[in-house]
Amino acid sequence: LKIVEVKHDDETPASFSSCMSRLKNRYVLMMVLAIFVYVGAEVSMSSGIPILLNEKFGIEGFSLWLSWALFFLPILIGRFSGAAILTKIKPIKFLFATVILSIVGILLLFVENTMVAYIGIIMVGLGFANIFPLVFSITVDRMPERANELSGLMVTAIVGGAFIPPIMGAVADNTSILLGFLVPLVCLIYILFAAFGTLKKA
Repeated sequence: LKIVEVKHDDETPASFSSCMSRLKNRYVLMMVLAIFVYVGAEVSMSSGIPILLNEKFGIEGFSLWLSWALFFLPILIGRFSGAAILTKIKPIKFLFATVILSIVGILLLFVENTMVAYIGIIMVGLGFANIFPLVFSITVDRMPERANELSGLMVTAIVGGAFIPPIMGAVADNTSILLGFLVPLVCLIYILFAAFGTLKKA
């Protein structure tokens, strides 16, 4: 595959200071935070789902591993199908759809019914599948001349996976594992807010 590299006349090599200076742009900061909370929400979900299924629904052993797969298999399927879907609809519309699907999926966990919980987990997996690449590409496409700096910020923002789960754990320890899922829910609501912000700037 031949890749044609596009260079801009005003483009300068990315450095740590130039990357950090991009955060002065409110739009860039908003989208970098969206990546931060998304990765945190995904790690929180992957670690919280087995605990929820065990504590609330009594699922254990091999059945617990199979149930856990209900989160990761939809992510795998969603990422393969995402490219085909993007040939039909605009990225920002797809982002709205995936975030809303994820939010509805988490809300279904609060019904406290095993089958409904399974459906919710599948919906969250499908929704989570394309949030990262969508936020990443939408941001870079907005400022292609700063692609290197934006890419560096976006990749660094995956550190959210180390910060958000402990918050969920603290909430769960002080309330219940179910209420702990309010943390990734709040993260998704923020991403929905960021999507609205992107739409306004379109």
